[in-house]
Amino acid sequence: MINKSALSVNEQTSGRLDKIRYRGLLDILIAYIPLLFLGVIGTWLGAGTLLGGMLITLGYVLTIAAASGVLKLRGSSWREIGLARPQSWPRTVLLGIGTLVGAAIVSVVVTMIALNFPGLATEPADVSRFNPMEGNLLLFLGYLLLAWTTIAFGEEMFFRAFLITRLGEVFNNTKLRWGLALVGSSVAFGLAHYQEGPVGILSTGAIGLLFGWIYLRTGRNLWVTIIAHGLLNSLRFMLVYLGAA
Repeated sequence: MINKSALSVNEQTSGRLDKIRYRGLLDILIAYIPLLFLGVIGTWLGAGTLLGGMLITLGYVLTIAAASGVLKLRGSSWREIGLARPQSWPRTVLLGIGTLVGAAIVSVVVTMIALNFPGLATEPADVSRFNPMEGNLLLFLGYLLLAWTTIAFGEEMFFRAFLITRLGEVFNNTKLRWGLALVGSSVAFGLAHYQEGPVGILSTGAIGLLFGWIYLRTGRNLWVTIIAHGLLNSLRFMLVYLGAA
């Protein structure tokens, strides 16, 4: 005999999970539209140009603002998904430095594999948009400011904390939900750097995978990846400024 009560409960549970899944997708769409729209226009104008760079930066600002609104609407906050004060700042900083080292290793390994894989790619990541920074102290300082604001905070808040959390809701019907969320966010992070070419996408996506794993493993301590991300880009910009990149 069919237990109608059990069927009703299962239907209600299924309906609730579907609602959470669709809500997660809607949240991602709402937050991502400004970055996608302005990012495409900014890249078309030239990511290395003043106007193009400003539009991309504005895209991140508007996306974080939209994501903040979504979190508030859902009864959550940035503190809840990663920006809470860590239990130990020294430990967090050390983990950030360790993550930086890991990211550098991952970037080199993935780049070498990609460049030596038949038919995949023949050119390293295209970072020529940063070339005007070489020997230009004022421009270097401007990029250094971006390294610790739009890049470190903006990208980590959206691609790590927000996107992984929301994708976790999208994949709520599987035991692999956080693994899928991690991969999904890393793919999105890599594709967001499509102007760097195939090797740049692969390298950045691999770094995103590492950062996302660290974010989850540290109990969603986003400060670790923010520190690592800021240091990584500061180092890159310094090498470009010195003409060593």
